[in-house]
Amino acid sequence: MRELPAFGVQLALLAGRRGLDAGDLARSTGTADTVIASVLDGGEPDPVLLRRLGPVLGLHRSDLFVIAGQPVPDDLTPLDATASSTLGSLAWSLTYLPGAVPELHQLVRAMPQQPRPASPPAVPPRHRRRRGAGGLVVRLLHNRNLNLHGSAKYLFGIGNGPALSGSTIGLIGGAEKVLTPELLAGFAAFLDVAWDDLSALTGINLAGVDQPTHPDAAEVAELIWAARRLTADQLRQVGRHAHAIRHRLTDELEPGLRCSCPNPA
Repeated sequence: MRELPAFGVQLALLAGRRGLDAGDLARSTGTADTVIASVLDGGEPDPVLLRRLGPVLGLHRSDLFVIAGQPVPDDLTPLDATASSTLGSLAWSLTYLPGAVPELHQLVRAMPQQPRPASPPAVPPRHRRRRGAGGLVVRLLHNRNLNLHGSAKYLFGIGNGPALSGSTIGLIGGAEKVLTPELLAGFAAFLDVAWDDLSALTGINLAGVDQPTHPDAAEVAELIWAARRLTADQLRQVGRHAHAIRHRLTDELEPGLRCSCPNPA
């Protein structure tokens, strides 16, 4: 298993990439210099500090908890755990409908916020315990409300990666299959985390690895993140809209041709 750098090392690398030192982190987060120094030296970060570090580093606050190996607070978890499979089912449309991603992204952003259900999703225990690079990536995927099967679809379609099964993604998370630089590059395409940040966090050198070039990859990553605040019913509406877009495009290209796209959710 490829061991991750300690959180203090990861924090120093992330800060250094942004031209920040320990004093900058302390001032920006309203934290004592001694507290930041302790974390950089290997101390456990306080949850309040992790919340404050997110905006300073330009990262999602909940991702800082994932990186630190701590449970994500309930108010920062995806809204509806049951929506994970529905989000995965959008992969086909987001990959193969030319020009549809901005329209679907706008729809996702415009949907009203629904109340949080009583039971937030929880990270599978074996992935939460793993400190390896694969475990971190799977926890980041889970933090986007992507299940293993959906993650495999996005890896293939958006990340230009191999056609892996969901169970194989699980093996990567459990350190039973190696997270190669090429696989990390594929996941990076839709994780909404900078390529260089993922390299620093995992200790995997991406130099010389081709970055996936799906034209809508960056916006798909943003859409996936935005969709974590939606319910399964709302995402099914997005799926039906994607199906309607496919009908519209089919009619424009070949009027009267029967649509052969997958059934809407």
